Amino acid sequence: MTQSRRTPRRTQLQRRSETQAAILSAAIDLLAERGYAGFSASRVAARAGVSRGALEHHFRKKNDLIAAATRYAMREAVSHANFLARAATESTDPIASFLKDSEHFFFRPVYRAMIEIMIAAPSDRALARILTPIVLDARQTLNTIWIDRLSAAGYARDNAQQFIELTHYLLRGVFLVGTWLPYRIDRSEIVEAWRRLAPAILRPNQAADRRGRARIRSLARV
Repeated sequence: MTQSRRTPRRTQLQRRSETQAAILSAAIDLLAERGYAGFSASRVAARAGVSRGALEHHFRKKNDLIAAATRYAMREAVSHANFLARAATESTDPIASFLKDSEHFFFRPVYRAMIEIMIAAPSDRALARILTPIVLDARQTLNTIWIDRLSAAGYARDNAQQFIELTHYLLRGVFLVGTWLPYRIDRSEIVEAWRRLAPAILRPNQAADRRGRARIRSLARV
C-alpha cells in the first residue's frame, strides 16, 4: 500500500509571517480603496480575517501598522526592480525595462495607498518621522538599481540619474491626472513618447561612445 504523504506542519515563525503578510496586504488594499480617512485597525483586521487582538499582537499602534505596510510595499518594489534590472542585462533596451518597472510602481493600487499615507504624514509628526526614512531609503535603492543598469548599458551616470528623476516626476503627474482630475489621457502613448525622447536625455558617456566608434573603425578594416 502507498502511504499518503502528510503535509509538513507550518512552524510558528511561518504562521507568524503569513499572518503579518495578510495584515499588511489588507492594510494596503484598505488605504488604496478608502483612503487614510477610512483606515482603521478594526477594518484591517476584518479584511485580513484575523481578530483585532491578533492584529494588535503584531502591530500595537496604528502608526506601527502603517509603517510596516510601507516597508512591505517598498520591499516588493525593490524586489521587482531587481528582477527586471537583472533580466535587462541581456536586453538591447534597458530603457524599456526601466519604464516598465516605473509603470509597475506608479500605477498599481499600492502607490495610491502610499500617496494616502504621505498626504496624511505632514499633519502627524510622529508618523512623518517614521515614514520619511523608509520612503527615502527605498527610493534611493530603487534609483541606484536603475542608475547602475543604465550606466552598464553605456549611459553617463549623471544623465541616467536625471532621466530617472524626470521619469518619476512625469509619471507622478500622470498618476495625479488619471486618478483625481477630470481629464482623459492615454498613458501608453505618453510613456511611448517619453521612451522615444530618452536617448536625447541619456546620451552615451564619452568613453562608451569612443569605444563604439573604435569598434566600427576596426570592423571597417576587416
